[in-house]
Amino acid sequence: MIGPESCLNLLELARLTVQRALRPGALAVDATAGNGYDTIFLARLVGERGIVLSFESQAKAVESTRDRLAEAGLEERVRLLHTGHEHMADYLPALDYGLAGHPARVSAAMFNLGFLPGSDKRVITRPATTLAALRGLLPFMQNRGVIAVHCYSGHQGGREESEAILTWAAERPRAEWRIYRYDTFNKKKARENLILLERREACCILQ
Repeated sequence: MIGPESCLNLLELARLTVQRALRPGALAVDATAGNGYDTIFLARLVGERGIVLSFESQAKAVESTRDRLAEAGLEERVRLLHTGHEHMADYLPALDYGLAGHPARVSAAMFNLGFLPGSDKRVITRPATTLAALRGLLPFMQNRGVIAVHCYSGHQGGREESEAILTWAAERPRAEWRIYRYDTFNKKKARENLILLERREACCILQ
């Protein structure tokens, strides 16, 4: 949810990784639409036949994202949902996408955590809802699908959320997931973490 000007290097790494996982016609998820930057990025990658499922709990951010999508001519590729990402698992099984009778398969998902720039900094993503979203998403990831989670520690509650996600990620079974961690190592204040999860090809997925 924090804009690209504040996290350019890790954002570029997240986007490069996601870009490698996406093909035209794919299904992608933006778990934190914010002002719409990642949603637009994903919509361009999935192409006319693809779908981006975009979650946002704040009405102001939903309107901002909707306006940017319309300006870019990409609104038909996005299902913009005014709801928290913790409800993700309620939407993915019902998504009318792919072959009839088969559940959705997500190729890539992005989480850009924290607060919405220019808004109330007390309104933030939180460990309980972010972890609920991740847990709900995992069963729908396709083989070699990628999840990028960008965490921030410079705001109130940010460090706790980062630590909770890092702990959770470290507990994922290696037989099912490749997990990589990057951080702004020499940044003494407001340190950031990027966690990349890739589903291994050999693991079992939803039937």
